[in-house]
Amino acid sequence: MKNWRMRWAVYGLLGWLVIGVAPAQDAASVDAADADETTIGGLLAMPEEEGEPTVLELLRRGGPLMYPLYLASFIMAAFGIERAISLQRRKILPPEIVARIREVSEHRGGPVDAEQLLKDLAANESPIVRVVRAGLRKAYRPTAEIEKAIEDAGAKEAAAMRRNCKVLSITASVSPLLGLLGTVVGMIKAFMTVASREEALGRTELLASGIYQALVTTAAGLCIAIPALVLYYIFVDKVERLVNEMDDITIDLVERMTAFGDVAKEG
Repeated sequence: MKNWRMRWAVYGLLGWLVIGVAPAQDAASVDAADADETTIGGLLAMPEEEGEPTVLELLRRGGPLMYPLYLASFIMAAFGIERAISLQRRKILPPEIVARIREVSEHRGGPVDAEQLLKDLAANESPIVRVVRAGLRKAYRPTAEIEKAIEDAGAKEAAAMRRNCKVLSITASVSPLLGLLGTVVGMIKAFMTVASREEALGRTELLASGIYQALVTTAAGLCIAIPALVLYYIFVDKVERLVNEMDDITIDLVERMTAFGDVAKEG
């Protein structure tokens, strides 16, 4: 009898647990489902985020300091194109002119006819012609004078080829500084907003204008300075290679003139 009562007590306890826990689990499942539905529904009901600003909108938010940066970008593009056109090899070292000078330098049949070579080069005004012409005009003079004339003319032509490259270097140096100035002005604007309006600390939209100006001008300055600096080094390297080739051509010509007695004896 006692065992029978204990058995029923155990059965009753188990039944109570099943009856009590099942509804609780169902309720929890329903609550969880409702919560999920609420969350999903809330996410679906959230308004779509505003589209990202276009490049033009970002540039407008950069403030008045964007105007000198626009000018810097125009200067970089203009001088980059100008240097790319002016430093073409065919303009500095025209193939037909180089071939004619090398023909004279490699000819071993007699002295250099400076007058005839000057006539052949008269119609061309490329840098290599101006350098060679300076040497030919000193033909039959001491070797030191010929070399000095060619050296001076070569230095003048090299400086002329490098001249506009300096504009790219200046643009690459000034553009980041303009961007930095825009950053300072933008941060001053943001702090002035905080100082004048107490609620600005909790409202990012009130600070956005100054922060936009700070970041956009910095980015614009770097976007101008980086390609300007790259172009500067590209063109400077090209000038150096062209100048070295001009030196080789003129040295061969001077050696040819010297070897066949086309210069006056020094002293």
